[in-house]
Amino acid sequence: MREVMEMLEKSLLSDQHVALATVVRTEGSAPRAVGTSMLVTEDGSPIGSVSGGCIEASVIEAAAGVLASGVPELYRFGISDDDGFGVGLTCGGRVEIFIQKYVPASCRHFASVKRALDENLPCAMVTIFDGLPDVVGRSELVLQSAEMEELFEGTALAPEAVRAAGAAVQEAIASGITTSVTLPADIGTETPFSVLIDVYRPARRLLIFGAIDFSASLAQLGVFLGFHVTVCDARAVFATAERIPSAHEIVVDQPARYLQKEIALGRLAPDSAICVLTHDAKFDVPVLDVALRHGFAYIGAMGSRRTASDRRERLIGLGHTERSVAPLRSPIGLGLSASTPAETAVSIMAEIIAAKNQSSGLPLAHTSEPIHRGALEHAGSKSN
Repeated sequence: MREVMEMLEKSLLSDQHVALATVVRTEGSAPRAVGTSMLVTEDGSPIGSVSGGCIEASVIEAAAGVLASGVPELYRFGISDDDGFGVGLTCGGRVEIFIQKYVPASCRHFASVKRALDENLPCAMVTIFDGLPDVVGRSELVLQSAEMEELFEGTALAPEAVRAAGAAVQEAIASGITTSVTLPADIGTETPFSVLIDVYRPARRLLIFGAIDFSASLAQLGVFLGFHVTVCDARAVFATAERIPSAHEIVVDQPARYLQKEIALGRLAPDSAICVLTHDAKFDVPVLDVALRHGFAYIGAMGSRRTASDRRERLIGLGHTERSVAPLRSPIGLGLSASTPAETAVSIMAEIIAAKNQSSGLPLAHTSEPIHRGALEHAGSKSN
């Protein structure tokens, strides 16, 4: 829901009725991940996308029916004919879309989601999208380390199933990955529950050390990709909002000192990305020393191959080993022969994405691995 949050809030504030269509399960090479949402207004205007264009027309038509009836519905889409160019997914996958009506009176949890996001609190909106008609569409916001309290009230779901659902929610929040799970049927029925665990976590942090021209482009692309971007430089003349307008924060401080403070305050999750662009050993070696000793999902440093070799030697002189400096990606970025700041930013962010997904970064045409491998493996391990 995150990608349509702003428009959903505007619709609710203006008392408009909208339908929220959300991908709740996928199979095969589905084009969008579980949790991706699209809004459909009463006049049939779509906001967002659930398939990249394959099935949007059918989803809009279905949403009109949900808006008219007020009854949430689960729709399944796959290849609809032999050549795959009818109403369906041409990529060969299958996708399930849950469509529900959103009106101010029926979405009391929405304000809680907004507060949690504003306060950077990890949480998940848990919604029953398949099961007995009287519970389909129920939602509850669950904070990290908190228990579900309302979602299964009035049902005869076995206590162990409720505990399993709570554990699945907390596991999803901890991983930061939206998923869906299927629970056993109510006692006395044969209809299982399927729930969407739509995870909201604080934006992943991107720390850029060195306020140079390349930093401005990297900050802009990082913000575009949903990162919370901080640029830090000890030189106040360079570290200004005028030079790097896209960054969420501009910090004037010694890079290593600032990184140590952020770590001590618990503000940096393991999935944070550290990019050192200073081109100055007296700044970049100390901050890389701190970053490598703490450990982050991505640590990269700009410079030539000779600079990268010299930097490694200096780090080893500080007590590092070949193994401890192995996570350092230097020279930074994928091999795109990038030259301009904008091209270099694409090279760096592409490597950050590849590292996150444990992907090769090779052209898809030269590999045989599934296009959406990471998302599909996770969905397969979490859904029934």
